[in-house]
Amino acid sequence: MNMHLADTLNKVFWTTLDWIYPPECIGCGESGFLVCPECQARIIKRSGFRCKICDTKISQNEMVCYQCKEKEPSFTALRCMTDYEGVIRECIHALKYEKRLGFGWFFSESLSEIVIREGWQPDMISPVPLSQKRMSERGYNQAAQIAKPLAARLQVRYNPFSLVRIRDTKSQVGLSAEQRGMNVKDAFEAKTEMISGKNVLIVDDVMTTGATLGACADALKKAGANEIYCLVLAGFKNRNNISNSSVHQV
Repeated sequence: MNMHLADTLNKVFWTTLDWIYPPECIGCGESGFLVCPECQARIIKRSGFRCKICDTKISQNEMVCYQCKEKEPSFTALRCMTDYEGVIRECIHALKYEKRLGFGWFFSESLSEIVIREGWQPDMISPVPLSQKRMSERGYNQAAQIAKPLAARLQVRYNPFSLVRIRDTKSQVGLSAEQRGMNVKDAFEAKTEMISGKNVLIVDDVMTTGATLGACADALKKAGANEIYCLVLAGFKNRNNISNSSVHQV
């Protein structure tokens, strides 16, 4: 399907659905909004001096954080839209556990602005894949609900098949950064015939330490991807306090 047409159909679908079943703001309950203007204003987008590779906060005089200097990640660049707190945390929870899939389209505009601002030129957009068990339990991949409308908005090919999870992993909750890295190490496989020589944008909803994105990037790089970009809706503010960030350990 033509990507411009896909984006138009997305807009028509969600606009029509909102007209038939008016939503209530996730933050304050006001009728007619997924997120009302006042609550949107409480979602503070990341700014300031950040590592051009991993998005970690840095001082004014730096371009790259010391961790990326010591060990450069497999991806070219990673960006988070905002910190995982407040209203955005409620939005992601609703998308992830309550099947409020409209949030994927809702935030695709802000995410597309990041891609354009950074000058990324992906040939395809892929979501971080769920395990078969989690997919069976949930019935959908929340990262795909973000990646697909983003691809339509940017008029870039959406490809959920280029990257697959080849083994289940235990929950990352409660694990240190090092343990998270080991937990997802070699858990993904990229399809060489699909991504060799291509620029790939990986999309996820939340990043804690970056272990999962790092493992995905490792698989894509191994399969011959050219540039690898990572885009996340929200990341933990104090990522490096979770034992030095797995972005640099996988």
